[in-house]
Amino acid sequence: MHASVGTTNTEQVVADEAAQAKERLRSATGAAATAARERARQAQDWARHQWSDLQDTVEAQPYRATLWALGIGLAAGILLTSLMRGRR
Repeated sequence: MHASVGTTNTEQVVADEAAQAKERLRSATGAAATAARERARQAQDWARHQWSDLQDTVEAQPYRATLWALGIGLAAGILLTSLMRGRR
């Protein structure tokens, strides 16, 4: 009869430790999710700021922005054409 009482106590200790571990995992998961949301918000704010700065620059210097866009497009076209010809 003592063996079953000892087993019951052991089972209760294991169950209590499992419950504590489960609670620690929930807490850690919540903290990680909060940190991830904060980093995502910071990244979104940074991207919005960069986009706003780009728009301001394009509006202030439209001809220069157009030349940059044409140059980048030309370079990309040349690169893609040379890659496609290399495959033949």
